[in-house]
Order: sequence, then C-alpha cells, then structure tokens
Amino acid sequence: MGKASRDKRDIYYRKAKEEGWRARSAFKLLQIDEEKRVVDLCAAPGSWSQVLSRKLYLPAKLSPDSRDNDLPLIVAIDLQPMAPIEGVIQVQGDITNARTAELVIRHFDGCKADMVVCDGAL
Repeated sequence: MGKASRDKRDIYYRKAKEEGWRARSAFKLLQIDEEKRVVDLCAAPGSWSQVLSRKLYLPAKLSPDSRDNDLPLIVAIDLQPMAPIEGVIQVQGDITNARTAELVIRHFDGCKADMVVCDGAL
C-alpha cells in the first residue's frame, strides 16, 4: 500500500495502530460506556443483552445522579422468546420486518440507535 492511501485513513485507524490494537473497531467496544440507545439483533438467548444491561443499564441505574431519562435504553429482538433481563426491552419479532423496526424506533422516541449488535447467523 502506498503512502498516499495510508494518509487517507481516519484518526481511529492511526490511533489503533499507535495503541497496539489490531483494528479501529476496537474503539467501538472501548466506547460502549457512552452508548444510550442500543439494539441487540438476533438476541436469544440473551447473553449479549445481559452483558449490555450489566455494563450500561445497571451502573447508570445505581448512580445517585441518574434520572429515568438518563438511563440507557436496550432493545433486544429475536424470533424466539427470552427470559426477562433487567433494563432490557424485549421484542419478539423478525428483524427483517418493517413493523419490528418501527417498534424499535418508537421505543427510542424517534431517535436513531447509538449502537447495534448482532450475533445472528445467516
């Protein structure tokens, strides 16, 4: 790869290399604490939603400064039912269906998701 194409890479690519990360995507995981609206696609049995709840929702809920509108909103979607997870709204539906997407958008009061995770197999 020539120098010209290397110069066009964004700051996260360069920062990842400087800090020893294999890819710029490492910063997506490192910044998870800042997320407020998260969608977990193909969520059953719920392990990723459980981690998100423990990492985002529960610490925010326990914070003495937090208000309900400050709490992260986690929406988990799957065709299969899941056992409840504190801080996670569960939607039993098809992620390819427009109605399911509309339901998620309503939960986010029309805002876009900050983060989307998916552990589904095609």
